[in-house]
Amino acid sequence: MPRIIIHRLGPIDHCELEIDDYMVLTGPQSSGKSTIAKSVFYFKNVRTVIMQLLRRQHMLSVDRMDLSLKNRLIRELRSVFLQTFGSTWCMDKQMMIRYEYNEGVSIEVSLRDDPVTPNYIWVELSSDLDVFLGRLDVDSYAGDMGSNLEFQDTVRQYVNDFFDDYSEVVYIPAGRSMITLLSTQLSYVYSMMDDMQRRSIDYCTQNYLERILQMKSYFSVDLEQLIKDRKELTDQKINTEVMRRAVYLITQILKGEYRNVDGEERLQVAGNRYVKINFASSGQQEAVWILNVLFYYLLQGKKTYFIVEEPESHLYPDAQKLITEFISLVKNEGNQVMLTTHSPYILGTLNNLLYANKISNEVDKAALARIIYKGEWIAFKNLSAYYLKAGHCKPCLDREFQAIENGMIDGASEDINRDFDSMLALRE
Repeated sequence: MPRIIIHRLGPIDHCELEIDDYMVLTGPQSSGKSTIAKSVFYFKNVRTVIMQLLRRQHMLSVDRMDLSLKNRLIRELRSVFLQTFGSTWCMDKQMMIRYEYNEGVSIEVSLRDDPVTPNYIWVELSSDLDVFLGRLDVDSYAGDMGSNLEFQDTVRQYVNDFFDDYSEVVYIPAGRSMITLLSTQLSYVYSMMDDMQRRSIDYCTQNYLERILQMKSYFSVDLEQLIKDRKELTDQKINTEVMRRAVYLITQILKGEYRNVDGEERLQVAGNRYVKINFASSGQQEAVWILNVLFYYLLQGKKTYFIVEEPESHLYPDAQKLITEFISLVKNEGNQVMLTTHSPYILGTLNNLLYANKISNEVDKAALARIIYKGEWIAFKNLSAYYLKAGHCKPCLDREFQAIENGMIDGASEDINRDFDSMLALRE
């Protein structure tokens, strides 16, 4: 199982985590949830970076580039690190992050003193990865990867097999409503930026922004039509029941459907009635692209590792419940998920989904499925949950009850109730 180690980065003092199918990070603000999420994305995205470098190398009509694939990858990882985590000048000199993909394959990033640049980013590749990159480098120049049309599939298979990871990684950051709010101006503003200006945007946000700009035109018709079109255009088997459940949850959360009509983004609420997306509620603006992105990958049948920050943002508790069910539905279709959250409603819903799976062999399954849709039940063995505070993370699963510890869910309300009881005591 993949594993990540983070030491002295941002608010994290030290933590070590195995990367499970369904991971939940909770804790106070500035406790390190986003640091872990960004670190996982940084390392999981390495496969994409390698593919991009090889594609560029393959397309160039020159005999040899100045740097080897290994050195170009290291240079790119330094650049992406700075764009993801900011300047290293103010970082702890003991900072280190390490990702172990499988036995013998790992990448470690740390800081070293340099005569010119303090806190120089040092990237250490495992020997197996070093050898693999050298082989890819030679094969690419030798033309062993076929024509340009074959190249992408060939490289993807090589790289995915080596890393033993076949999922695309998708990061959905917090603060989504501002991007949605500026949706009509966003394409123009982004297209006018040069490479330097784009690199000034946080790497995870830039990746998310480019993804939704590419996807917008896809949602020009209603969701049912997208399902119908997909069934007609592909031999891929589509679970129609799951897709319709996804459509139901989306429409319940948004109170409508997103639609892109001639470049105008709308929330279609009923019949021909719609609201321009930049005039929709903040909760709808926050949720719309979580739902759209996950729906797209679910419909395409693309195995994906989703990192979703604060899916509860600006949503009423019933919508928080529904969006947790939607994310779990997508996860159970062969995908993986990492969630960061502050919400007791998210955690409480996850416990309900865990409990449904736990009792499924003890009760009438049909009756249980009428309460909670079967495709949303969560197997306890596939979930991990961590509480972050004071620079450290600790598991917060109750293995006896197969649930997230109640203290993580009720902690805030207990503080509120304690304050109220203390005030009542003053009157006695």
